[in-house]
Amino acid sequence: MISLCLIVLNETAYLEGCVRSARPFVDEVVIIDTGSTDGTVDLAWKLADTFAEVPFDGDFSAARNEALVRATGDWILFLDADERLMPAEGARLVEQLEQAPEDTLGLRLLRYNFFADGGFYTGRELKVFRNRPDVQYRRKINESVAASIAEAGGRVAAAPVLMNHFGHSRSVADRSKKAYTYLSIMDRQLAERPQDGVLLGYKGLILRTLGRFGEALEYSDQSIAVAPSSATVQLFRGHVLRSVGRDGEALEAYQRGIELAPEDPAPHNMAGLQMISLGQRHDAADAFRRALRLDPEFVHAHINLGLLAQMAGRWAEAIELFERAGARNPGFYHDDMTGRVERDPYRAFYNETILGYAGLGYHLGYCAHQLAGRIPPSGR
Repeated sequence: MISLCLIVLNETAYLEGCVRSARPFVDEVVIIDTGSTDGTVDLAWKLADTFAEVPFDGDFSAARNEALVRATGDWILFLDADERLMPAEGARLVEQLEQAPEDTLGLRLLRYNFFADGGFYTGRELKVFRNRPDVQYRRKINESVAASIAEAGGRVAAAPVLMNHFGHSRSVADRSKKAYTYLSIMDRQLAERPQDGVLLGYKGLILRTLGRFGEALEYSDQSIAVAPSSATVQLFRGHVLRSVGRDGEALEAYQRGIELAPEDPAPHNMAGLQMISLGQRHDAADAFRRALRLDPEFVHAHINLGLLAQMAGRWAEAIELFERAGARNPGFYHDDMTGRVERDPYRAFYNETILGYAGLGYHLGYCAHQLAGRIPPSGR
């Protein structure tokens, strides 16, 4: 039995889509509202098997744990309202749970986070875990059950399952408001744990997305000073350096991340992107292929290989690579014109593809028209 759990706040635009995407694969839905004022409460009553309203005191773990105590399933699938399961991926998840060894207490799904223009970034997120009293969320922000699973002697496995997150397609105003909320909670947690290198690095990422690059670099410097041997900190460091055009240093940070976590495909992919910026296209292709060998679910590496083919004028090869990625995850075709017309100069810094990426539909259409000879020469 699987319990879908959510904590929500003013999510009328997203909540129903989330629940509908997961309903075929779960046995119950548990929703905790943390103070909505937009009609989310009425909607949640209709969608949930179990619903409760809980005041939010700035501790995301506490809110999530309120859902856990009400869930009755053997497994928990914890989603955010703006996340979605695709049908094939939901079925694959159920299969993974049926086959999971007893000592596997959690599964990480590969989440694609999409922007209105089709840009994206990824992360392996611990979204599924066994429903046990000793498996609880920790930390006010960047909350996770990973620590409690480790203390219980359990394993966390990477599942061959993709999921999509469309929260970054919200308006710039909504995303900025959330960013400042996160910064406030981060400051509270850093007051308690000032030597938390990952959190320092994460704060740098948030500041970068607000255009506060000087502060972003300061927090990135602090994170490296505190935790130079953390692959995550090195990855975050590369992201911040990339956003300010320090491409060579960014590549060095990603390569250091590879040394620390050679089996993680993320720094390989990011190193490949920096190699493109530095004109090292052959090495970039090798880096993208390594990422795919390490994790075949890392399908956006096909997009990055396709972009290299597009740069070289190999139109048919580019089309095949783009279509391969889109067939596995149709989310790559996401495009929201409302979001495209907003002024959001910092969105591209998130991209785990080239900074000028325009969405899979654009690149696929451009290459198809080039292959058909429908685009006149540029004259260059």
